[in-house]
Amino acid sequence: GSSGSGSGVDWPSAPAENIELAETYYRAFEVLARDADFAADVWARKPLLVAEPIAGVAGSFTLDDVREAVDSDFLEAGLGVPTAEGGWKMAPVSQPRGSSYEDAKLRYVDVAAGIERGTVVFNSAGAHVPKLGAICLAALRAFGLPNCLNMYLTGPSVKQSAPPHTDKQDVFVLQMSGAKHWRVYEPPPPSRRPGSDPLARGKGDDKLCLSELGEPLLETVLTPGQLLYVPAGFPHTTGTVDPHDGSHVCDPPEPSVGLTVGIDTHIWGLNYFSSRQGALALASLPDQLTPTQLDPDKYWRGMRVPQSVGFLRAHAEAAGEEERAGGDGGGG
Repeated sequence: GSSGSGSGVDWPSAPAENIELAETYYRAFEVLARDADFAADVWARKPLLVAEPIAGVAGSFTLDDVREAVDSDFLEAGLGVPTAEGGWKMAPVSQPRGSSYEDAKLRYVDVAAGIERGTVVFNSAGAHVPKLGAICLAALRAFGLPNCLNMYLTGPSVKQSAPPHTDKQDVFVLQMSGAKHWRVYEPPPPSRRPGSDPLARGKGDDKLCLSELGEPLLETVLTPGQLLYVPAGFPHTTGTVDPHDGSHVCDPPEPSVGLTVGIDTHIWGLNYFSSRQGALALASLPDQLTPTQLDPDKYWRGMRVPQSVGFLRAHAEAAGEEERAGGDGGGG
């Protein structure tokens, strides 16, 4: 079954509060998905801060919700920790206390302790927590692209909750409570490190130094209700302490609860390079191109999502109609 809504979207049958949450986030995402300027000038090209708090977003998922989710299910979480090589990887939040279900289960007390040490990450939380799944569905309906949702919990005194790194997803970051300091940078030329994945710099054993980056394209403190868009491959750092003066970014200090909706286009090969690679494989032809050796502009153009996919299709069709209408004008 499905449930109607004020937006005209039929949502799958679900508790009323989850449908209401899906409606709230759908409206927020739809504003961006329908914006021709966002599609043409921002998507995959530069970060964007939506500074005006979005109605219904602040406090829509709290630490109490986290406690309920952890207590009611067998969830997994990691603790973001720096590596000796300067990268960043996940460590366990807790260790099994025995062989029984209860002894192996993550407890909220472990999560709370982890928050004080750094950032507790619930990867793919939208696949396991129904309220967060509603947000994933809202993003899918608005953008027409595959996605996942991660949750990040950071204590109020963490200078660097994540060192410089890049992600494979275009991400929409939504601040629930507390605050987090963000810096987003232009990607370094892939040809500098052709053996590294530009979408996974600063992760595992790969080291991404601030010295490789220029001045931030965007620096902000994300507060409840705000949204930040960061394109795939754009380096960024986060923390709950101002790196300039060491002050707390949230007054009074409280943990940061943030949700990140990651658009999984590159995970599913929805870019021009992947299309090219697939066509060559179908034709049994060798692929002699190393994309990371290309000039940055050519590399990032090859990593773009085809205009026929997802929310971009409507904008491409509208632009085509305008072009045809302009070409139909007769001469004197």
